Amino acid sequence: MGRQTIARFRTQYPDAPVLIGGRNLKTAGELAESTGLARAVAIDLDQPRLGLDRDMAVGAVVMLVPDPALNGLRFAQDCGVPYTSIGSGLIEVASELALFAHRPRAPVVLASHWMAGAAVHLAAKAAQGFDQVRSIALGALVDDQDSVGPTALEDMERLHEAAPAALALEAGKRVWLTGDAVHREIETVDGRRLTGSAFSSFDVVSLQARTGAPNIRFDLVTAESSSRRCGGKAATEIMVEVEGDMAGRASHLRSTLVFDEGTAALTGASVVLLLDALLGLSGQVPPPPGLYMPELLWEPEGFLKALVEAGAVVQ
Repeated sequence: MGRQTIARFRTQYPDAPVLIGGRNLKTAGELAESTGLARAVAIDLDQPRLGLDRDMAVGAVVMLVPDPALNGLRFAQDCGVPYTSIGSGLIEVASELALFAHRPRAPVVLASHWMAGAAVHLAAKAAQGFDQVRSIALGALVDDQDSVGPTALEDMERLHEAAPAALALEAGKRVWLTGDAVHREIETVDGRRLTGSAFSSFDVVSLQARTGAPNIRFDLVTAESSSRRCGGKAATEIMVEVEGDMAGRASHLRSTLVFDEGTAALTGASVVLLLDALLGLSGQVPPPPGLYMPELLWEPEGFLKALVEAGAVVQ
C-alpha cells in the first residue's frame, strides 16, 4: 500500500518533498531513494510524535497502517496539519471522534472506506439521478491472486475478531448481520453470480448520510476477477446496484468500476486524491479544520474522473 501510494503521489507531484515513515528504516530508505526528493524516517507507532524529533516539520500525516494508540493523529494535531487514516474499523472510530472534538485544530479525514473512497463515490454518482433512493447494494471482488500485504491481512482478521457481525441498514435501522443473513449473491462485472459475505464498511454509513437510503449493505467476495478470466491482470472490482424512484418511475441502476492494477494501487490512487484536496495541490482551496470523509472532499464526478485517468474503467 505504501509503495503504491508513494509511486502514485510522485507521478502526479514530482516536485513535492516526502517523508516516508517506516517501522523498518532500511526498507523505507530504499523506497525513499527510488522515489526521489524523499527522506526515510523511523516510525514507532507506540511513541508520542511517532518517535520523531521535536523539530520535525510536516505538512500532513497520512497513516496507511492501523494507528492503535492514535499517536499519528496526536502528532498531526500537535503540528496543526491535516491527518488522513485508512486503517480504522467502524467499531474503533469513537477514539478518533473524541480526539478531534477536544482538539479541532486541522482537518481530520476518516477514510477507511473501501479503496479509500472509490466505492462510496461510485455509489454516490449512481444515486444522483434518483428522486428517492430505496436501496443501495455494494459488492466488491478481490482477485484471489491480488497481492495484499501482511499488515492488511492482519488488520482484516483483527477487525473480524473484534466485531464478527456486519453492519447494514434495513428499513432505515442499523442491524448487525450474523449467520445466514451474512451471505448474499453478488453479480460480478462479467455476469457471474457468486456468494459474498457482508462487511462492515464505512461506505454504509457515508451513503446513509448522503442519500437517506433506508436499505444499504456491502458484500465482499474473493475469487478470480472478470479481467483475469479474460486473460488480463488480477483486477479489483466494485459493483453498485441502486433502486428507487427516478422521474416518477421505479428505477434500477447498476454501476461498476474495474481497476486492473489491484486493490493496493486503487487505494493508493484514492489516498493521493484525498491528500490533493487537503493540501490544495491542484490549486483548490484547502478545507478548514473539520471532520471529513472522502465524499466531503470531492464530488463524485471529479473523483471518478481522476480514477479513470489513473486507469480505472467505470461503466
